[in-house]
Amino acid sequence: MIAYLILCTLLVPANLWATITPHLHSEVSMRLLHALSTAVLIPPLVSLWRQRRSVQLLPALLFAPFSVVLVVVNIHIALMGMGVRFGWIDHLFLTIACLAVIAFYLLSGDEAEAKAPRDQDIA
Repeated sequence: MIAYLILCTLLVPANLWATITPHLHSEVSMRLLHALSTAVLIPPLVSLWRQRRSVQLLPALLFAPFSVVLVVVNIHIALMGMGVRFGWIDHLFLTIACLAVIAFYLLSGDEAEAKAPRDQDIA
């Protein structure tokens, strides 16, 4: 989980840089960035699906469709390559999505800790 969150954190400045400098990266680095950004979005979507009965409705309704659209668009970009009009907007949305993923796991971790029995409670 730590490695996953570190990857999410590293994708934030990478996508911000790609937003600011849209055509200064190579074809390979662009495909890799879009593929990694897509891979980062899959685990929280699976988690939302598995916990669909217990998650908060509003954040799930905002995050899930946004992430699904980003996954579809980024798979297309990663497979087809450069030349996407307004690609910088996609990188901006990927930055927001990575920040949302980080918040999703950090905030859900606090709830899990609060619900878990402590050693003092058991004794």
